[in-house]
Amino acid sequence: MADLADSVMSKKGSGHQVTAIGAGPANLSLAALAAPIPEISVHILERSETLSWHPGLLLDGAFMQTSPLKDLVTPADPTSAYSFLAYLHEKKRLYQAMVRGIASVGRSEFEDYLKWAGEKLANVQFGEEVIAVELRGEAFSIATNRRNYQTRTTVVGVGRVPFVPDWSRNAPENQLFHASTFLLRRREFSSKRVVVVGGGQSGAELFLHLLTGACGALGALAWVTRRASIFALEDSPFVNEWFFPQYDGWFLEQSEAVREQTLERQALASDGVNPSTLRAIYNALYDREVRRGSYPAQVEIRVDTMAEELRAISPFRLGVRQQATGVRTEHVADIIVLATGYRTEIPSFLEPVANRLSIVSAPGGSREIVVGKEFRARFDGPESCRLYVQNGARFQHGIADTNLSLVPWRAATVLNSIIGRVAYDCGPATGALKWHGAVPESAR
Repeated sequence: MADLADSVMSKKGSGHQVTAIGAGPANLSLAALAAPIPEISVHILERSETLSWHPGLLLDGAFMQTSPLKDLVTPADPTSAYSFLAYLHEKKRLYQAMVRGIASVGRSEFEDYLKWAGEKLANVQFGEEVIAVELRGEAFSIATNRRNYQTRTTVVGVGRVPFVPDWSRNAPENQLFHASTFLLRRREFSSKRVVVVGGGQSGAELFLHLLTGACGALGALAWVTRRASIFALEDSPFVNEWFFPQYDGWFLEQSEAVREQTLERQALASDGVNPSTLRAIYNALYDREVRRGSYPAQVEIRVDTMAEELRAISPFRLGVRQQATGVRTEHVADIIVLATGYRTEIPSFLEPVANRLSIVSAPGGSREIVVGKEFRARFDGPESCRLYVQNGARFQHGIADTNLSLVPWRAATVLNSIIGRVAYDCGPATGALKWHGAVPESAR
């Protein structure tokens, strides 16, 4: 078995060898923040052959819903060499970006930034799919498809998995698939009848993409959402204080019932649609009334409507129910795209140690590893073995846990916990709203 210290290039005198699983923003942030800290070395294992970030959804014209200053490092260390501004400077685009405005950037550019950071870090091992994490004495043994590693500290940051409704599970995957794989599939849909299910940002972007003929002139296009309308993203200054470090601390102290109710009320702060996307869709629908062009022959948007049943194949007969009236109808479809979001699951590679972890069930079918305020898992093992979970505790830490906004703060919190000192100030930020302690026992 190869020891981790022997298998990767470590910083001289490094005292904490960390193996991070998954090269998404969460672990890239951890590695970037660890780079100037002498006593920690982070090595990332990534199953893909290259660094990619939501490759199936990098549609032309798709923009970020968060500021690019909420990058891998800036909120924790504005002087870092791994910031988005440093990326723009190195690419010789900083002046042009300032003139254009950097309040928001395209998702393709942000992915390019992540790739740039990964290349600069040079500690990402691609093509290493983790098969199992086991406990061997006083250390974790991590088996990949290529070799074995030993480490006392493991950080899991593999992200969430696509949510697929029960009614759609047995359909052919070339005809019914999740939006996250859209650009990875054949997309010539001329004369096809296509249904998009889901009324969030991804559903809106895909509907616009299909409406404007990017995949050919469709025979019919339908958009189905259980929401009462196609709602805009809640993006006011006060709403955005839900994405502050102190709010995370307040949320963590609440009862499960309070957390569930709160997350339901906050849905549009993380999964509403950009107003610019809504305007583009409405303009395209108006333009279709003026001139047909390459628009679909039939277009229908169904709100307050649940997709519930799938009958027949080639074509499908999708049964839907209007929630206010209970009226049931069917959509005939050749292609169905599920913009139904994501849920948290326990990674299969943790199965060997699953009985040593505490698990909590969360809304939407998610299952989360129980973590503390420093994102360290509640683990029934040797104190010397530490397991941290990033981007996997939305029900425990709140709305920002699966959002980019607090990625550097969380990574800095994890890093401070690992090295046992404050390398980065993770205290509360100034804010207009005050979040106090836990609710009294009588209210739980």
